[in-house]
Parts: sequence; structure tokens; C-alpha cells
Amino acid sequence: MQIEAHIANRIVRNILLSILLYALPVVLMLLSFYISGERPWEKKATSRQVSGK
Repeated sequence: MQIEAHIANRIVRNILLSILLYALPVVLMLLSFYISGERPWEKKATSRQVSGK
């Protein structure tokens, strides 16, 4: 049993749209890091001091 051409095209289009929607926030985040010059992964974590009571 074969899938009709317009149904197969719709499935492919929906898959590509889903991939785009999942990847868009990551791409925008990386673009904002590139434009601003920020590199949060290189910042040293600040150490919290625990007060001994």
C-alpha cells in the first residue's frame, strides 16, 4: 500500500517545520551570544560561603 503523494509531502513538510521550531531557540541563543560577545560557559562560578552557626 502506497501513500498518496500529497500526504507524503505534508508529512515531510511537517517534519521539517517541527525540526525548525525545535532548533530556532538554540540558533537565536547562539546568535545573541555571537552578537553580544558573551560567553557564559567561560565565566567562573562564584563560590558561596556557608556560615557556620
